[in-house]
Amino acid sequence: MEGANPLIIILMFVLRCGVPLLIMLGISYLLKRLGLLKEPPQPPADHNSGNGYGREKEGNWMHGKA
Repeated sequence: MEGANPLIIILMFVLRCGVPLLIMLGISYLLKRLGLLKEPPQPPADHNSGNGYGREKEGNWMHGKA
């Protein structure tokens, strides 16, 4: 008995990965078209104003950057 054809193995791998990806992208597209998914709002202008709570300040004292 022979082994499986490598082309069939590659095709099955692509189908196994590609079909679920296409399904998820299609569902996401439909949800956006129906208005059920929206873009996130823009952060406020002063959210990184140097008050110590911005992302650039997180963990600085633990990493020796304070």
